Amino acid sequence: MAQAKRPNLLLIMTDQQTHDAMSCAGNRWLKTPAMDSLASNGVRFAQTICAYPVCSPSRGSIFTSRMPHETGVRLNNGTIPASMPTMGEIFRDAGYKTVYGGKWHLPKTFDGMTGFEKLIGGSSQGKDMDAPLASACAKWLRAAPAEPFLMVASFMNPHDICEWIREHAGTHDYPEVKTYPPIPANWPVDPEEPACIQYHRTGKYDLMSEAVAIAAEWKPADMRKYVHDYYRMVEDVDMQIGILLAALREKGLEQNTVVIFVSDHGEGMCAHKWAQKASFYEESVRVPMIISGPGIARKGAVDNRTLASLTDILPTFCDYAGIAPPKTIHGVSLKPVVEGRPIVREFAVSELRYGSAEREGRMLRSTRFKYVVFNSGARPEQLFDLSIDPGETLNVARDASYAPILKQHRDQLKRWIAETNDDFQTPIKEHV
Repeated sequence: MAQAKRPNLLLIMTDQQTHDAMSCAGNRWLKTPAMDSLASNGVRFAQTICAYPVCSPSRGSIFTSRMPHETGVRLNNGTIPASMPTMGEIFRDAGYKTVYGGKWHLPKTFDGMTGFEKLIGGSSQGKDMDAPLASACAKWLRAAPAEPFLMVASFMNPHDICEWIREHAGTHDYPEVKTYPPIPANWPVDPEEPACIQYHRTGKYDLMSEAVAIAAEWKPADMRKYVHDYYRMVEDVDMQIGILLAALREKGLEQNTVVIFVSDHGEGMCAHKWAQKASFYEESVRVPMIISGPGIARKGAVDNRTLASLTDILPTFCDYAGIAPPKTIHGVSLKPVVEGRPIVREFAVSELRYGSAEREGRMLRSTRFKYVVFNSGARPEQLFDLSIDPGETLNVARDASYAPILKQHRDQLKRWIAETNDDFQTPIKEHV
């Protein structure tokens, strides 16, 4: 019997795109035809969590399927250990042609491109890189590449919102504001949120903290302008993704190419008056994920049941390619879900550090609840019942009626810390 042809693999990444910033997610304030086309030919995972809501740590987890406390990438520009297998190395060694274009932000080796042939981009990034990236990827695809291949196309936008925020300090009047998206219903700030989060609001941490402090001063018109312009950046990167997908179709490669579309983390969207990333709130930690390609029976399906993680990308690609993933990974293959066979995951975990180990947190997201704990400061815990409070406006961690749920999530996190050799020290010494 002839051996089945191994599929090509294409990972398309945006940077800083929140989970519902796509028209296929029901968002009427923007149009994303390229992303929508992937969703219509695949499965959209609506409950996807990043391992850390900041660029480098999240990317370290994407390319290793390990948590940031294991990769050592706990702040931007951290370095993955040379001994830790990465996606490019795994697939190159399995006979795949591996190519990478765009933002890397992980200086494991020279220019970061370990295990990949570099098309364009690298460890240093700048504005206006998305159009050249789309052109370079499309050109490579049109040159009839040897198969099977693994291509990563890592786009920059809508990350440019970071610079936009710093350019819009202060308050302004916008005559056209009535045509902009409304401010989010969950924009007020909880005065009782954890002290570590409040520290980040002071602007004393770094450029991300500065952006949060800027947003805290905005009037409703400023918030609406920010969201409007952010959506234009999403539309711009969607257009470039469309160029890449057109080349894939033109060469007939889509017939044997599995595409995963994700973003490395989200954007605050002025929910809780938060801008940029570095937050466990849904807008920052929850991201889009679409798996699209040939042989998908559930085309156009939206999966709201599966708790997915960006650590799942590597094992999912391995599953499609028939490659055994490293035994030390934490992600799971989502291929069974795409094929209509549910998987059960109790929870997904995310990590976050504000500058130093003295202000560090963990988030444990179960199907219905989100538990957050920081290792220092007053009021270190948050618990949200997302079934009745999707905007995370009511912290029930101190509500006695939720005491059993709080204990369950504390215990789950304690077990996870032990199983993954996490050095995080929770300040909660006794369970309720």
